[in-house]
Amino acid sequence: MNLDDTIAAIVTPLQPSGLGVIRVSGKQAVSIVEHLFKSSTGKLENTGSNELFHGWIHDDEKLIDRVLVIIMRSPRSYTTEDVVEIQCHGSPFIMRKILDLLMRQGARLAESGEFTQRAFLHGRIDLTQAEAVLDLVHASSELGSALAVQQLRGKLYNAIEDVRSQVVTTSSLVEASIDFPEEDIEFVHFDECIRQIKRACSDLKKMLVHANHGLRVREGISVALIGRPNVGKSSLLNRLLKDQRAIVTNVPGTTRDYIEESIQIKGIAFRLTDTAGIRNTKDLIESEGIRQSRNVLSRSDLILVIIDGGEKLNEEDLKLVRDVEKHKSIIVINKIDLMAGREPEWLSEFSGRDYISVSAKTAEGCDELESKLYEKATLDVSPHKDEIWITNRRQKQAAERALESLLKAIQGLEDSKGEEFVAEDLRTCLNALGDIVGQTTPDDLLGQIFSEFCIGK
Repeated sequence: MNLDDTIAAIVTPLQPSGLGVIRVSGKQAVSIVEHLFKSSTGKLENTGSNELFHGWIHDDEKLIDRVLVIIMRSPRSYTTEDVVEIQCHGSPFIMRKILDLLMRQGARLAESGEFTQRAFLHGRIDLTQAEAVLDLVHASSELGSALAVQQLRGKLYNAIEDVRSQVVTTSSLVEASIDFPEEDIEFVHFDECIRQIKRACSDLKKMLVHANHGLRVREGISVALIGRPNVGKSSLLNRLLKDQRAIVTNVPGTTRDYIEESIQIKGIAFRLTDTAGIRNTKDLIESEGIRQSRNVLSRSDLILVIIDGGEKLNEEDLKLVRDVEKHKSIIVINKIDLMAGREPEWLSEFSGRDYISVSAKTAEGCDELESKLYEKATLDVSPHKDEIWITNRRQKQAAERALESLLKAIQGLEDSKGEEFVAEDLRTCLNALGDIVGQTTPDDLLGQIFSEFCIGK
């Protein structure tokens, strides 16, 4: 990647719409657009920042589209470079035509995430904010978007910097005791070092305490619907989605492959997976579907075990219930519309388990089921106003490495192992904290992170 290049990309979806936007960034951004733009209000080169111009994009004498052009001057732009955005009509043909003209004038097509990567490399944002941009683009729930906004505002960066400052202070004291051993500095500052490191540990633990929940909120809570054939899994999926997404018939084994769809419950995204009915079968295709169902089951955050309330409980039902963990499962007794208000005789078999009765046909009990799902997913956990959540695996693993190093440093001080060992543990911690915010993150990992962005962001 050459940061001296001027880059361009279409930043809105390539489908017919009222508005399309092409972004250009780099030293030559203004002059490149100037060659293609006709306006009665003056030259783009002579303007300041954050000015809007009306005119035409042209190819020599041929007019292409009437547009608005916005100029954002360096360093007060997203990338800290000169940035020009062209707002045109949202025709895919028109947008591609303008992009082609820009490249003919010397711009090159931006790589995935290159605008945000330039913002990061030029110090406009740190790596947690860059990742928050991606999270906000893909946000599928209120809580997910709120956590992304929190990181985009720099709250996680500031929290990590606070911890880093404490560790740097402690490290300077330890390093001083190594450089000037004759002054016995290690004895003077022993208690202060322990106090600073323990405070840093406490702050990291607060960020990590909800990390797993933060990951689930970011990615969506995965919920598997399992059960024997014809207990109403697909019907229940359709009811929760309020859409006929899954095929429903009376023929056992209709669902041969799993179907995944998303819903939002009280601001939380849930990924519901309808699986093939689990039973003993000699049908090769159905057997493969059942194998996939078990794979989905093993990686799900929550499991709905669907049981037909109008039939007798059998050994396959009981085995399904026994095989799922109590804390991550809800037993759903379906078809209560056929039960004439009676409870199944076998209900006592599920004593001590979370269960709820519903009718996928009439929607009775489905609101209660959604509430139970939300309760299970959140355990009444949501970020308080000043609480910082880690929301991705890379951040979590780096924070865990930092915490582990701090705990080793405390142990080293208490066991008088030597300041050199303590100093090394503190350096390891600082490197891990630097990984979170992008100060010490390897280039190959940075490339992987930004490759997940779309072209144009």
